[in-house]
Amino acid sequence: MFQGKCIDTGGSTNLTKGELYYLFPHGGHAYCASRFPRPGSHFGAYQENHFELVDAVVDAPAKVLNKYLARVVKPPSHFYLIDEEYIITEPRADGYYSVLFKHRPDGPPIGAYKRTECFERIVLFEESATDIASVLEAATVNEKLEKVQETVEMVDDMPAIMNAPVKKQKYEQLSLF
Repeated sequence: MFQGKCIDTGGSTNLTKGELYYLFPHGGHAYCASRFPRPGSHFGAYQENHFELVDAVVDAPAKVLNKYLARVVKPPSHFYLIDEEYIITEPRADGYYSVLFKHRPDGPPIGAYKRTECFERIVLFEESATDIASVLEAATVNEKLEKVQETVEMVDDMPAIMNAPVKKQKYEQLSLF
């Protein structure tokens, strides 16, 4: 993002000579002009010769919010159950914090809430990430072992069917070939 002063309107009624605009690169030799520092608010694309760059505006890096493993204490909506675990972020500047699934910490948030009494923080998420991964891996291995044992027991418990009477069918299937 750049900031530039209009030096030639080029017949456009949207541009005013001498006014400062926020400029966003648009192809090789053009800028999208905007009155606001947001790319989605541009009002047109103009050739670069209509502007004189004043100074480069440096985007402020987004503050990385810490993530915490948290347990639901008072469900903020019917979606949540008490004692379920989710990942929550620190509150933003507007007071809202984001809620993410525990198994998708880098995924999109599933909710944003202002009430702090809904979740109880357990531990900082980066510290608990390796613990969670090892617990989940161990749980998966245990579940697989249990399933294998259940199938073995089911096979052993089946009675052997010997000399069972076979029901004679009245009709035969039509065979064309």
